[in-house]
Amino acid sequence: MKKILKYSIIPCLLMVSFLSCEDEDKARFIEHADVEKGAIFRTVDFGGTINRTDIAGSTYSVTGELVSQGDVANVAIWVQFIDRTTDDGDNSVAPALIETADVSTFSTNENGLPEKTFTVPIPAALSALGLDVALVDGGDQFVFLIYITMADGRVFNVENTGASLTGELFFASPLAYTGLVICVLETPPTGTFVLDLVDNYGDGWQGSQIGVIIDGVRTPYFLPDYWGSTSVGGDPQTPPYMNAIFNVDVPVGTSTLTFDYVAGDFPSECEFKIFGPSGFIIAAGGPSPLAGEIPLNLCNE
Repeated sequence: MKKILKYSIIPCLLMVSFLSCEDEDKARFIEHADVEKGAIFRTVDFGGTINRTDIAGSTYSVTGELVSQGDVANVAIWVQFIDRTTDDGDNSVAPALIETADVSTFSTNENGLPEKTFTVPIPAALSALGLDVALVDGGDQFVFLIYITMADGRVFNVENTGASLTGELFFASPLAYTGLVICVLETPPTGTFVLDLVDNYGDGWQGSQIGVIIDGVRTPYFLPDYWGSTSVGGDPQTPPYMNAIFNVDVPVGTSTLTFDYVAGDFPSECEFKIFGPSGFIIAAGGPSPLAGEIPLNLCNE
């Protein structure tokens, strides 16, 4: 499929249309009698550090702009807790309301659209959920859910909104954002970290990479690009294009250690796991990992 996408441009050139090839790839609102009109909360920014060693100082925020084809009454943010460390039973908690914001309170952004930032202190999330902090551990998840209520009473959320809106990059309206509980240590653990990189198509990462930054010095790790190689040969499913494991030695005396991910072409094919010196998985991502610094769960290190 990739070879067709990369080299077959003739069908686009032959189309009699006002749309370019690039425009053909973009989802668009379609005016049609049987298409339900509503609204999306398109992501502007999101994230936060949920640090198990400093729950009181932890927050998570979601900023979005409202794109509507009808009158919107309000937008709300809910929180759900998913227990992924079930040694003491499953302590997951169903979604609970955190905040409801009337659209009249939104600001107008540079795109001329209503914009809102929801900032949730994690202690407030625990209170809304009725969850004891003692039941929260590294690797657990807080999921922040956006609910859009129209003036006519209809409600749009991740459960009733199509994948073309929640997953397509142009709309970027997932309506659900996951915050991982991690442990941030004052000094990083030392020893051998292991990167397990996978390309689920089998032809390399094509520009994507994971960076390991030790005391400010960044070293990139990636799977080679099968299509860009000058000495390809053989089957694209043959390693190292599909999978490779790298050992990263972090020496004693290291002051700072961070990992980041940079997205290249076809990031939906990239997956990774990072193991700490103790052998526990401290981070994982993909398909389509989030670009930027990778949160590390060091609770077991």
